[in-house]
Amino acid sequence: MLRYGWIVGIALIGASAPALAYPDACQALLPRSLSDALARAYPGYRSPLATDNAPEDIAYNRAHGGTGCLGVGTGDFDGEGKKDFVVGLTARKGSAGLVVIALPRKGGWHFQRIQSGSEAARFRQYVDVANPGRFDRTLAATRPLEPGERSSLDCPNQAVMAGTVEAGAIAYCYKDGRWLHVVVSD
Repeated sequence: MLRYGWIVGIALIGASAPALAYPDACQALLPRSLSDALARAYPGYRSPLATDNAPEDIAYNRAHGGTGCLGVGTGDFDGEGKKDFVVGLTARKGSAGLVVIALPRKGGWHFQRIQSGSEAARFRQYVDVANPGRFDRTLAATRPLEPGERSSLDCPNQAVMAGTVEAGAIAYCYKDGRWLHVVVSD
């Protein structure tokens, strides 16, 4: 009888092991060195979890080939051939969000904070990556251009997209040594 108890116990442990092997969809995308550096640089925020977004937005992302994580994107944003990250951080208190572009540099990470248009509602915020190309300002954006904003932008590298689900998006492009952006939907 005792032997069967051990066998059942081992089987249960084995059945639960795959759950441990698959962490949160967002956490699985972030290198430990980046998570640690973000925690030091932005102590009021934490790395994103897939569940930081609304369930219907997660389901839509998965149904369209995504991982279910709307808080992490990867690409080559600066043309250096390295894996860069865009991360939608979540406030430790409240519902705020913060978007940061993370570029690997010798000796650590370089961060650039950007706007998403949904800083007050992290559960509706998303980040993504777009292929190189032309980005034009939406006709719905009628306010004057702000510093770094363009009405049109040809991006030679992958672009960062940050925005609010079903509401708006801003394309960020690293060009000529600086970050420029275009409001592509409003």
